[in-house]
Amino acid sequence: MLRLIWSVSHGKVVMTISAPYFTILGHQIPLYGISFYIGIFFAALVALLICKRKNIPGYEIAYSGVYAMIGAVVGAKLLFIAVSFRQIITENIPIEAIIKGGFVFYGGLIGGIFGIFIYTKQFRMRIDAFFEIYATVLPLGHAFGRIGCLFAGCCYGIPHHGKFSCTYLTSIGNTPVNIPLLPIQLIESIGLFLIFILLLIVYLRTGEKTGKTATLYCVFYPILRFVLEFFRGDTERGGIGLLSTSQWVSILVFVSAIACSIWRKQKKKANITQ
Repeated sequence: MLRLIWSVSHGKVVMTISAPYFTILGHQIPLYGISFYIGIFFAALVALLICKRKNIPGYEIAYSGVYAMIGAVVGAKLLFIAVSFRQIITENIPIEAIIKGGFVFYGGLIGGIFGIFIYTKQFRMRIDAFFEIYATVLPLGHAFGRIGCLFAGCCYGIPHHGKFSCTYLTSIGNTPVNIPLLPIQLIESIGLFLIFILLLIVYLRTGEKTGKTATLYCVFYPILRFVLEFFRGDTERGGIGLLSTSQWVSILVFVSAIACSIWRKQKKKANITQ
């Protein structure tokens, strides 16, 4: 049964977690899954409201969302296997455990983009409008997903004895037990909520074909992720040199976004002068 306890002692806010699920009628309901589906629900709801405001057929988002979800799940799992391959081999992790757990967000992002690309090509539609909407609502869904990570014991932070900490009373995944940790999942969730609010304002003011929303997402989230990776305590996420895999991907996404923005501005100037 879930035990989530908040306590204030000597000016410190301490959160303790003893189980990652609810027990209802003898059935265990994982909080990670609940958070994941709540995130999908609210992201889809906002996307449909945007479509209504912009006179975009809502069913197109629903249909393309199926492609995006399939691509995201496959991409997230494949990148997890890639970055954890050495650990999977050395620890002889069973295939069932690999299938049930372990996803990497950037793999899901790439896979989701690929899914949307396939959908738009199959039905001969403009891809930029879809990217703008998905870029707007993605941080909202991701924010709820990070809350789920807190309960699943993944993506946990470094040991922390400051004013705000999280302590796992039982082993959940690979989390240290009875050691105060920085609740980095909640910190990233807050950052994602703020990014969502910013992107929603920008999208509603600019429109679905400017590319500004997608560009801003590809600038702000990599910065957030790159910084927060230094405060992660889970080593199984993989790395190359002094940086984690996600930090290298963050750099690639950030540079690509800046390059695309410069190219788009130069193309716009060229069209004006012609």
